[in-house]
Amino acid sequence: MSDKGNKFLDYSDFELIDRVLTGNSRSFEELVKRYSKTVYYLTYRMVHDHEDAADLSQETFLKAYQGLTKFKRQSSFHTWLYRITVNLCINHLRKKHNRQYVGLEKTHSVVHPDILQKLEREELQEQVGDAVNELPEKQRAAVILRIYHGLSHKEISNILGCSVGTVKANYFHALRNLRKFIQVPHELEESF
Repeated sequence: MSDKGNKFLDYSDFELIDRVLTGNSRSFEELVKRYSKTVYYLTYRMVHDHEDAADLSQETFLKAYQGLTKFKRQSSFHTWLYRITVNLCINHLRKKHNRQYVGLEKTHSVVHPDILQKLEREELQEQVGDAVNELPEKQRAAVILRIYHGLSHKEISNILGCSVGTVKANYFHALRNLRKFIQVPHELEESF
């Protein structure tokens, strides 16, 4: 269906929720459509496994659908959905605490300056991803929501259900821990 034919495009999230609560399940499909990519992206960043991320994303929307009547609208639907996602991911990570994330090793036989630079960037990204994966759950959530999703400390505090000060402390400790885990080149230190 094209966007022109999408009658839900002009509805706000709260209007769609009202429609769902009056029995229009197609309105919830629009909410899923709006947020499925960001929920999956957040989930994958938290658990580093595509299958688990897909399952947790589905579970997020199921829990959101089941909990719509309890949604108090004290925050945006987006924030509430992120809270559900992060909580599911943290619970999942606690259950899988002993499981280690192992990335596929990259092997390349072609040596070219552009390819080497790309490989160095990929290797650094993998190091950062592995280091983020080693952080305690709350620190991991703070870093992912702040760096990868660009959320403010206030938005993160709403999602995690804690104070802004706690978010800032978790973020600060996460960055300090990340510096310990990896060697960050000087040109990238500014982003940390």
